[in-house]
Amino acid sequence: MGDEQQMTAEDGGPAAGKMPPATFEFLVHTLFTQALMAFGRIPNPITNKAIKNVATARHFIDTLSMLADKTRGNLSSDEQRLLDEVQHQLRTLYLEEQK
Repeated sequence: MGDEQQMTAEDGGPAAGKMPPATFEFLVHTLFTQALMAFGRIPNPITNKAIKNVATARHFIDTLSMLADKTRGNLSSDEQRLLDEVQHQLRTLYLEEQK
């Protein structure tokens, strides 16, 4: 980190609490969770309300698709399997919304 200053609890740094590691899996799970919230399948943790916004869910599906395109050939088999499974589940939910 060199010349960077250590972040404090006020600016979301390590003192704010233990954060999960920044991994590909964490990113995919985060986007998956956001899409599930947009489908109204799980409540927003802040409002505790489930609100459906299929256009937003579609945006998360498209984001995961872009991520798959940009990382093609650079993922471990576990990472690829996770990305494929998440995309399949979300595309299935999207198709169910179209009925």
